[in-house]
Amino acid sequence: MSLYKQVLTTFILLYATSCTEDKKAPDSQNAYFDIRGFFTTEAARLAKQDPLITKRVEHNDDAEEKKLKVRDWKQELDLFISSDINKPSWKDSYTTTRDGNVTTYAATDTNLKVQKIRLERTGKKISAIEISNRVDNEIYRSTETLTYYPDSLYRIVKRQDVRGLGLNNYSISGKIKP
Repeated sequence: MSLYKQVLTTFILLYATSCTEDKKAPDSQNAYFDIRGFFTTEAARLAKQDPLITKRVEHNDDAEEKKLKVRDWKQELDLFISSDINKPSWKDSYTTTRDGNVTTYAATDTNLKVQKIRLERTGKKISAIEISNRVDNEIYRSTETLTYYPDSLYRIVKRQDVRGLGLNNYSISGKIKP
């Protein structure tokens, strides 16, 4: 099995075991920026554009790079989509700070998976999103940094320490060619 398939399979398995389905709050009740809606819209837009991407997958010291077309952008951006913080029970779980064109949402509870979301705007348009996730339980400890620049680049960097298996570093990046 190629490195690309191994890392993708590992990401999918670990993601599936670490997440529970969130029911999305109605748009009128969103306390924070609608990450789920933004990335669902981006997935539909990118599916329509069907851009060529240069995808690089790294696992520890191994790396593989391919030029390809993404078949399912919603699945490709799923880690971003699932980092939405608009659950009704979380409406007071994040602080919001604004500094010029940057808005940051920071978790007030260290047990929440999504610890920080940083949005950068150029005018009214989102120009960059960075999401910091963390999961810490008896089975494994992981940190993720998800970065997205519309029409340019997305990147997922994950550091994972699985009990009995040791430390693993993963990185997936996709350079979008319009």
